Amino acid sequence: MAYIGVDPNVGDITFQTFTGDGSAVSFTLSQSVVSGEAILVVIGNIVQEPGLNKAYTAQGNTLTFSSAPANGDIIQVRYFGRAVDQPTSYAMQLFKYVATANQTAFTGADNDGAILAFSGNDVDVYLNGVHLDTSDFTCTNGDTITLGTGAAASDELVVRAYRAFSVTDTVSKASGGTFAGEITATSFQTTNTTVDTAGFRTSDQTISENTTIAATKNALGIGPLTIADGVTVTIASGGNLTIL
Repeated sequence: MAYIGVDPNVGDITFQTFTGDGSAVSFTLSQSVVSGEAILVVIGNIVQEPGLNKAYTAQGNTLTFSSAPANGDIIQVRYFGRAVDQPTSYAMQLFKYVATANQTAFTGADNDGAILAFSGNDVDVYLNGVHLDTSDFTCTNGDTITLGTGAAASDELVVRAYRAFSVTDTVSKASGGTFAGEITATSFQTTNTTVDTAGFRTSDQTISENTTIAATKNALGIGPLTIADGVTVTIASGGNLTIL
């Protein structure tokens, strides 16, 4: 089965179909999306352009058209598949070019100054809103789309490009790792009954925030300690505070 964009390891491309009535501009999506770029909308076999002041926008479970589809128009919405359980993720970006007479190669900066870049052959190409078959163009060097037949002057070529990227500078949830810098949080919880630290454990000498030792907790502080003006340390009945 062919997929638009990246072939998922698991799952498929989900789609919905609506019918326009000439007045409705909003339709309820079966899946929540972050933007119109996360779906492909086709009306009467013509691909619609997402974005503000374009054909439609989408957010959450709502698809909104800038103008109501005509009565009887078939609206097809396809949700882009995503790769599952693989270390590489994909970023998607739209590039828009206006062709000169007989132009075949599209590369470099588009009309908005964005530089065309993609991974392998992971692109969807549209000419005047019509999705082109992969036999109608070639991809070269991850930065050039070449049409088999030259475009006419003022034709609009849109490239939906996918680029692979790997998430770096993270610590694995499954296997753990080492943080090179300090970690700041309001509290830390462990699932073990003991906590290993380096040879010395340091702490502030001044308590500068209101603190409550809950009735079910034991607390340990290293003295001497000073409680700042206006700050309260409360030990609930049943709670314990020990200062070494």
